[in-house]
Amino acid sequence: MKKQSKVLKTILIIILLLPLVISWLPEKLYYDLREERKVQTYPDGTPVMIQNTDENGDPVFEEDGTPQMVVSLKKEVTVRSFIPQSLFENEEKSEREVKEDYFGFLKFLDQVFVSFRKLSLILVSTLICAMIFSVVLGYLSVLSMGAGRTFSNILSAFESIPSIIIALFCYVPVSGVLSNGKATTSAWVSLLVFVAAATVTVLPEAVRSISIPLSDLYNRKYSVSFRSYGFTKNRILSVLMRTSLMKDTLKRVAAGILLKTLVLDTSFGYVVQLGFGENGSPQHTSPGSLIAAYRSAIFGSSDYPSLYFWIPALIVIAISVAFLMILGKKQEAD
Repeated sequence: MKKQSKVLKTILIIILLLPLVISWLPEKLYYDLREERKVQTYPDGTPVMIQNTDENGDPVFEEDGTPQMVVSLKKEVTVRSFIPQSLFENEEKSEREVKEDYFGFLKFLDQVFVSFRKLSLILVSTLICAMIFSVVLGYLSVLSMGAGRTFSNILSAFESIPSIIIALFCYVPVSGVLSNGKATTSAWVSLLVFVAAATVTVLPEAVRSISIPLSDLYNRKYSVSFRSYGFTKNRILSVLMRTSLMKDTLKRVAAGILLKTLVLDTSFGYVVQLGFGENGSPQHTSPGSLIAAYRSAIFGSSDYPSLYFWIPALIVIAISVAFLMILGKKQEAD
């Protein structure tokens, strides 16, 4: 029964984390917008001719002074998506209103994919950076008592500051680049700054979670026997880091880092959207930004359906539950 329960939990965790994987699907698989120019014709099939104009909109004439005529082209927008337009059809709506609602939802869907794609990139980047620093600092804290006290004092100072304040403070030195730079440059700078800020906020607990069990292992009886055989402290710690207890600890620390980063990303995006809006700086695209942008939909005070608020909100909740379940599994194992 326990084995089946573990398997079911693992399957559920994978399902809850699927949105992060699905967000990396190519755009054309869910939203392929094409603009085509077709010749306008009369009912009998004759093409409609209009006078040609130059770049400034002035009419163009032939050498003999007669108007230069060209075929009239009509721009048509076609959309290919797994979501059919029929879902938005209503007897009370005109064809134009149905198309506007349909294109509006596809645009919103693209925003959802982009925001969760960036969220997954932030989670992976922060996990890699934070785990490297956490393992190194946790290891050095046990290896050297002086270094451990120094790291503890510095990290305690960071821990006393709210994480969202740290994130906002980190954006101050690069605010000029974010507001005046190119969109691509601003997006990458914003990503790097946020990963750095998130790493700083998760380090105190992560380092503590690694150093405490590692120190306990080192002070146990069998570590004393290692020392009696002439093993150095560095050698003993390197052996202890490969034990099953430390491996489980590292997995639990990784899950905690992911959960904290998710909370910070969502709350930071929400605050930035409220404070700066779509054209503000820092440019931080996240599910929290979408939740803030469409928050009025649940109160019926906007033209957007309430689904625009609930879709990103429920996906964030699902991902949070997945990380909490991972933490729960590690605690049960302990």
